[in-house]
Amino acid sequence: MKRQITVIDRSTLPAINQRRLMRDLNAIGRIGIGNRGGVTRLVFSIKELRSRQVLIHLLRQAGLKIHIDSIGNIFGRLEGSDAKAPAVLSGSHLDTVIHGGKYDGPVGVIGALEAIRTIKENRIDIRAPLEVVCFVGEESSRFGFSTLGSSLVAGEVHAKDLANAVDAQGTKLADVLASLGITRKNLRGLARDPKTLKAYFELHIEQGPILEAIGKRIGLVTSIAAPSRFRITFTGQADHSGTTPMEMRKDALVAAAKLIEFIETTCRKFTTMAKGRVVGTVGALKIEPGVINAVPGKTELLVDIRAITAPAKNRVAKMVKAEAQHIADQRNIGVEVLTIREEDPVPLDKRLLRVTKAICDEKKLVYEIMPSGAGHDAMQMAKITPAAMIFIPSQRGISHNPLEWTGPDDIALGTQLLMETMIRVANE
Repeated sequence: MKRQITVIDRSTLPAINQRRLMRDLNAIGRIGIGNRGGVTRLVFSIKELRSRQVLIHLLRQAGLKIHIDSIGNIFGRLEGSDAKAPAVLSGSHLDTVIHGGKYDGPVGVIGALEAIRTIKENRIDIRAPLEVVCFVGEESSRFGFSTLGSSLVAGEVHAKDLANAVDAQGTKLADVLASLGITRKNLRGLARDPKTLKAYFELHIEQGPILEAIGKRIGLVTSIAAPSRFRITFTGQADHSGTTPMEMRKDALVAAAKLIEFIETTCRKFTTMAKGRVVGTVGALKIEPGVINAVPGKTELLVDIRAITAPAKNRVAKMVKAEAQHIADQRNIGVEVLTIREEDPVPLDKRLLRVTKAICDEKKLVYEIMPSGAGHDAMQMAKITPAAMIFIPSQRGISHNPLEWTGPDDIALGTQLLMETMIRVANE
């Protein structure tokens, strides 16, 4: 039996407070900002903690009921007329990449807060409770492990997943979690009962060029690409750069360079969505001994392979691993491949997409139905509750960069659409 959608007079719904929305968004954006405008708030850092403290202050100001779980995920709740009804949840994250922008993540958190604040202040009737959430550790910049907080809430983190998650200083993610009381034996302790959730929404900047290029201000997301992430280490022999003949070298960096070129060439072959477009990135290199007068004896690569279809992603990942072994065999050096994270692309809820689409049609908003090439917390939440995403344009498609920019009017429009969608779903 199909669920009926409660009809609400759209003309009675108030506008969100754009000035307040941008004030709070900019307050978060100033935390961790560097000399060149890049924002760095790595998970569990002092600056990331400070941003969460600011959010807690804003939730208290809004009069929401606050819950913080043992890893630091923050929930702010507004009760509905039926306190026992499953909640409509919306949010994102506040952590960033190194020298990133100020909109990736915070738009979804502060946008959800503004939507719920507006509903509360205007005493709009809602049946189901509404919650804003800030998930910890969505970015993989520190440990190579993405969507950490939402994965724990979804019960999707297992002990084996943490084995190779280590930061640049050698700190193990498993050790950090243990310091918070989260051990390998109780990883599922943070998992939320799916029966307590009705839906999850995430407002996010597109982080790509499509919406701006086609002149549309709203994107409605059908599915989310997922990564295969692994650490590849070539081990050759460190020798004197002046006395070792070229034909006698076991240069680990040259082996890495050949693999990097292979990744780019291979992924370029998957050029269309119809063929299952795949993108590949080597985001970090670690070279030993790392001096100008020594042949590199060891080189470590962090590899990220993504696609919106699992067969295409898995095919390329398998090819990359095989090529790494082939290069090592050819050059008579060692190679080790360690998996950091293996995920499958996630389809989002078709019914919620229809609801959001219907509201866009009513408001005469021009929108694009599209997949997401980037990963988001929604991909984890979709495993335990219906999930949907709303995109707003990114200027020139730039993200994870100090030049990341989305106009205030677009942020406000996305937040307004989020609010109206949450109201409709809460009152179904």
